[in-house]
Amino acid sequence: MMIAFGLDAANSLFASFDLSSLDFSSLNLSDLNLDWQPLAQQFQQDVTKDLAGGWNNFVKSGQIWALLIGLTLGYLFKSITSF
Repeated sequence: MMIAFGLDAANSLFASFDLSSLDFSSLNLSDLNLDWQPLAQQFQQDVTKDLAGGWNNFVKSGQIWALLIGLTLGYLFKSITSF
């Protein structure tokens, strides 16, 4: 009941707008003076080099051992607690 009232109210609100009186013929986009340069910038990025560097840092910092120990202890804990 409440949704039907909301839809009726919205319908009557938008039905009252008359868009035919708007005049877009005088709109000139070149007068807006938009600067598109930030959208057109190019950059060089080597994704595989970034991934390799991240993996090497992961191994060199010893985080891989923490991951392996955590996975092993987690699996053992799950095995012990589940019947």
